[in-house]
Amino acid sequence: MGQLLSLLVEGVSAEDLETHLAGLQAKSQIDPATTAAARSLNARLWEAGRREGLLRVLYDTATDLTGIRDVEAVLKAIVRRTRSLIGSDIAYLSLNDYATGESYIRVTDGAATALFRNIRMPLGEGVLGAVATGEAPAQSADYLMDNTKSHLESSDAAVAAEGVKAIMGVPLRVEGKVIGALLVADRHAHSFSSDDVALMESIGTHAAVALENARHFTEMADALARLDQAQRQNLAHVRALEELSSLDQRLMETLASTDSLHGLLRLLAESMDSEVFVVSPMGEPMAGPVPAFDFGSPAALSAAEMSAARTLPVAFNVNGRAYTVMSAVAGDQHLASLVVAGHLTQDRNAILERSALVLSAALLFERTYQDAQYRLQLELIDELLNPRPENIEALKRRASRFGLADNLQLVVRVVGVRDDQRQRALAVLRRHTEGRAGITALHESHLCIIEPSTHFDGEQGPPAVDRGADIGQAIVDALKRQRIEASVGSSDTVTGFSRLPAAHAEAHSVLGALQALARHGEAANKAALGTAGMLLGAMESPFAAQLLAAQLGPLLDYDSRRGTHLVPTAWTFLENDASLAASAKALHIHSNTLRQRLDRIDTLLGEGWRRGGRSLDVHVALRLWRLQSLGVGRRTP
Repeated sequence: MGQLLSLLVEGVSAEDLETHLAGLQAKSQIDPATTAAARSLNARLWEAGRREGLLRVLYDTATDLTGIRDVEAVLKAIVRRTRSLIGSDIAYLSLNDYATGESYIRVTDGAATALFRNIRMPLGEGVLGAVATGEAPAQSADYLMDNTKSHLESSDAAVAAEGVKAIMGVPLRVEGKVIGALLVADRHAHSFSSDDVALMESIGTHAAVALENARHFTEMADALARLDQAQRQNLAHVRALEELSSLDQRLMETLASTDSLHGLLRLLAESMDSEVFVVSPMGEPMAGPVPAFDFGSPAALSAAEMSAARTLPVAFNVNGRAYTVMSAVAGDQHLASLVVAGHLTQDRNAILERSALVLSAALLFERTYQDAQYRLQLELIDELLNPRPENIEALKRRASRFGLADNLQLVVRVVGVRDDQRQRALAVLRRHTEGRAGITALHESHLCIIEPSTHFDGEQGPPAVDRGADIGQAIVDALKRQRIEASVGSSDTVTGFSRLPAAHAEAHSVLGALQALARHGEAANKAALGTAGMLLGAMESPFAAQLLAAQLGPLLDYDSRRGTHLVPTAWTFLENDASLAASAKALHIHSNTLRQRLDRIDTLLGEGWRRGGRSLDVHVALRLWRLQSLGVGRRTP
């Protein structure tokens, strides 16, 4: 008996126990009642051991599941452990979608087909749908042949494709709510034992808790991540506000400086780390570096107009390069535009918008100052060209504000442009001469400049080195870059304000000569005019009349008596280098008609007028006639 008890304590299988009991019975060492008691005790000890093992496995499973924080990882761990504990071919977990009234398979372990992995069952239908309602565990020994269960064609096809026979499942409950089902399946028909069902229920309970904990942890992690992101965004926003506050202070300091426009550009280029340009509403450069591309293109002008209308930055492209424009406006007036290379971020756009406001203020201040200066120049130029002796000392003081003095060598320049371009040309000239000594203003319907005569190095020099035509040509070129055609007449240098009226008349005559001789888009003084310049001083002298009579008398008389145009024909012919084709085109007549006129001129003047020294004499006389006929150099009362 002692040996029997030792075997039971150490644990013995039913087969080994029967062998030992049979030996004891053969020796009559044990009675039938004791034999039955030993068998019962051993069975209970084996069941207790089995339950202890299952509890240990469940505990380990629950511990492992609760340690996983990721929902997806928890789901995979649940079906993997369930399949291992039950020993089934397949384990799967479904979640309920109460909006559609279905339970859908969320994760599987052991399933081979996509059809099975994507089953969706209405709540209450089949084993899956019945378990997912939360009423009780359910099973089917051979699902496709089980008429006690409701069937759907799509789910039956998925079960058949997977080869599934036996199915068993338990509901997953969290805080009284059914969230889904945990199921196992085998590819052979059989019934699951009550122990299997109980084990599944225990696994399901732990799985539901672990799944819910993981969901809460995920939600908490997501909330913390959102909070962290919001905090970073707030910190970035605070830093951006601090930068904008610092920028605002520097912008105000720039606005208060004497060179606000260039200071603003330097500050913007530093803040943007990019090229910055200031252009007029027509795309013309106003300050900053000279742009490599034309901001007067349709794309750039359209973007600037849109920015002015919306008061927002607008991105555009020119020749494949990206730019952003922000227009500076005052009321409904478009003053200028800031152009920055590249397409900007939201923070950079905010800087650009603030800078445009400062640019508007700076331009308004500058305009107010320039308007005041221009009014002074307008009054001063009228008084310099129409001086009154009693005001000469006051005139000297006022002129000194613009770098003009009575003892300096001065030059007067008269700029001729079309009437509709005069105001725009004036604005260009004021920018062109900004920062230089002298005055630029509208005088008697033309543009006039009075400035010191200088060398090219800026030093004062005698009249011989003024080179007024070259400086005048620089003015022509500056206007041409803004699509304004101009001609400039310059006087010789003079000293003393009292000589400025005569110098103005001379410059006006030079301009008239340029226009009369069709030399549009040129600049000249008397010397640069050549023979025409020599004639300007003798337009109304007796010699002028004698020259015309000696060289052109027969032509003038013939035209006067017959109403012909031989004199203009001769002038056009010589101005076009005696070219028949060019002269006929300029006169808008046929070449045969021109030949007939030239033959008539040959008859009246002699054939020698076309060649040699006689040609020069006739040409000079024709230029004198041309200048006189257009009123150039005529004294005004």
